[in-house]
Amino acid sequence: MRESVLEESVRELIDAAAVAGGRPDPANALVDFLRTALLTALARPGLTDVLITGSDETESLQRAKGELVEATSGLLARVRPAPALTGENLLKLLCGLIHAVSEHPAERQGAAIDNYLGILRAGLAPAP
Repeated sequence: MRESVLEESVRELIDAAAVAGGRPDPANALVDFLRTALLTALARPGLTDVLITGSDETESLQRAKGELVEATSGLLARVRPAPALTGENLLKLLCGLIHAVSEHPAERQGAAIDNYLGILRAGLAPAP
């Protein structure tokens, strides 16, 4: 049961990545996807474990994670033709952001998300 709920969450993230992929500004689209993914993960305990682990209990969940890696890789490719990050590494970075945000009191988590994503967005700016 838990696996199916978490797989559903992964599929929601795949859908969110697809929506972000259709937005005109690639860097903002990536940040919007990460915001959605952060909020989803904060609302669904256990999702972080699924995203960060290399071993999944079901083949279906493993396939869904592979699709999510492909989707996030596509978002990264739009930002930079040869991104330093891979989709898999972006998901691990997302897990770190989830942990960092969850350490803030609930009333400050929204501001923490804005701050962390602002830092990430600045790092995605094209080099002069």
